[in-house]
Amino acid sequence: MEIPSTIVGHLAPDLDCLVSIWILIHFGGAVDANLAFVAAGRTLDGRPADIDPSIVHVDTGGGRFDHHGSDDPTLSAAELVRRAIAPENPALRQLVDQVTRIDHAEVYGGRQPIFFNITDLIAGYNSLYPNHPHHVARAMLPNLDAWYEHEQRSLRLERAFQRRLEFQTRWGLGIAMASDDGGSSKLAYSHGAVLYAYRDRRGYMGIAAQHRSAVNLEPIYRDLKRVDAQADWYLHPSHRLLLCGTPKAPPRVPSALSLQQLVDVLKRRI
Repeated sequence: MEIPSTIVGHLAPDLDCLVSIWILIHFGGAVDANLAFVAAGRTLDGRPADIDPSIVHVDTGGGRFDHHGSDDPTLSAAELVRRAIAPENPALRQLVDQVTRIDHAEVYGGRQPIFFNITDLIAGYNSLYPNHPHHVARAMLPNLDAWYEHEQRSLRLERAFQRRLEFQTRWGLGIAMASDDGGSSKLAYSHGAVLYAYRDRRGYMGIAAQHRSAVNLEPIYRDLKRVDAQADWYLHPSHRLLLCGTPKAPPRVPSALSLQQLVDVLKRRI
């Protein structure tokens, strides 16, 4: 596919339109492309959407990257662009799948939550800049970069989770994992863990328990203060979280323990 010199979206661009633009810029080499916006369904200067390969329409105009003529719920403009630009990228596939579900109002099975989300962010930008869709698009590009990094991190954590250590505690299953990105309570708890421990690439370590569990980590904390006396371990007031270093609070002295040694400390309290 030729790198476009102009990318055309629709006015008041929504998530599907913006992600389509972002894919073309981030993965398709169109970093210098001009952005143009037309009324939804229209094309630039009224010309057929795909007549000029240097001008790419997304989510409007009925061309190759507009899904509105299809009843297929697995299609969106972003999905069509993804298939053409980066079909083998698993993190992008994961991101775009969510975009498609949102575009088809399938993201939630029941009553929608009240939490602020990315579509609310886009609506806010469109309210701030109702006559300047270029501002909306440019403001959203870094947010989409961050979302993509989140999806990449999720995949890295899933791969690291395959090398996890499992052990039994008095409270139930314990899981420990080491990765560049630390641990994932979501993965550990979804696998049945009551307690999980992690170590990241900086040597930051932590132990956490499900918030509704009966876990009390104070005895573990006392053990760690004895066997790892110089390390900057912190016991949360809930007694269900033990930390030695986080991005919010780097340790003055990191732990000298390996992940296996941390697990051994936990197992001694079984």
